[in-house]
Amino acid sequence: MPTGALVRLYRIDRKKSVVNVATHAGITARYLEMIEAGTATPSLAVLRKLAKVLGVRTSALVGEAPSEDHEGPVNPRLAEVERALFTYRSLTLNGRDTPPELPDLTQRVTAAWDTWIISPNKYTDTLSLLPDLIIDAEHALTAYERSPEACRQASEVYQLARAVLKHAGRIDLVPFVCDRAMHYAEETGDPLLIGAATWYVGQAALSNDMPHTALDIAMMTAEKFEQMLPDGTPEHFYVYGSLLQLAAIASVRTGDPWRARELLRGSARRAAQRIGDGKSYHHIFFGPTNLGIHRVSVEVEAGEIGEALRMADEVDIAKIAYSERQTAHLYQVARCYGCRNNDTAVFVHLKMAAEICPQDFLYTHNARSMVSTLVKRAKPSYAGEVREFARRIGLLD
Repeated sequence: MPTGALVRLYRIDRKKSVVNVATHAGITARYLEMIEAGTATPSLAVLRKLAKVLGVRTSALVGEAPSEDHEGPVNPRLAEVERALFTYRSLTLNGRDTPPELPDLTQRVTAAWDTWIISPNKYTDTLSLLPDLIIDAEHALTAYERSPEACRQASEVYQLARAVLKHAGRIDLVPFVCDRAMHYAEETGDPLLIGAATWYVGQAALSNDMPHTALDIAMMTAEKFEQMLPDGTPEHFYVYGSLLQLAAIASVRTGDPWRARELLRGSARRAAQRIGDGKSYHHIFFGPTNLGIHRVSVEVEAGEIGEALRMADEVDIAKIAYSERQTAHLYQVARCYGCRNNDTAVFVHLKMAAEICPQDFLYTHNARSMVSTLVKRAKPSYAGEVREFARRIGLLD
């Protein structure tokens, strides 16, 4: 269901009036009516206020349901990932007798990550690889007696599973796979891998509306890494800066935007300048441009849409070679323009995102929701183009 319809559904279920919900959320009744009708796109800050008033998680208002009934195509590959996640080592592992060679497994994991990061068909391609990777990683853990390398590859596989499941709408499974990634990372004893896995755990906490937990996790781990920086490698700075970015988003969601801004302007900025753009470590993105994207995110979360758009003008996503980061920023900017009722700018940014990764519009609820809103209120001069775009992504027959 679209976000507006979900808001209305929960409001009626709670037996609350439009005026009551709008007053407690700090918005006008007319604006809430527009949200419910699908003619206005609420900011993330407004969504969180509405979720609090209605007594639900924010994820419940964006259609991230724990099933394949969410808006979008039913993908049998996603069901295969689910089954693989529950194929424990004490079971038959699908009848596989010969364990994978660790060098071969390493190459397959690396190739799957590269597919997810840069492929325009990343969902189809990665979902075709992930079930076998999960089963083989678990098989390798048993065959090689939980060696450090086997644990490393298993942690990498579950980190990938987290990224795919989150964007495919299976938020309910994200904490499960992040816990496995963290567990196997700890068995390696590698501080860098543990730090990267901690970032994934913090992201899972954010996805499940636990910003205070995410903030504690990020800051405690960042403080440990800060002690390593004088003799640290670039990888230490990647993990450290990424944890500060996580802490900044968690801070603004706990109601402290000034702390979030200070984290990004201070320590995170110095770390980003140290390593520059164009690389990632353990598929965690950090650098000056990604830091700029997070600064925009903080202003969006704080409800400062004008400042967010001003900062967005300074972000050059061409400096990032990763489609996921590029499209995430474009969706964020599109939502900002939606809050300003600038539908032309919304459409421009959605089309840019579609050129980078068209499959996002089959799986990402927020992107589809923005297109649905455009279809309802597009001006006659470009309504036909909007409807044709909606047909291409499967929103219209």
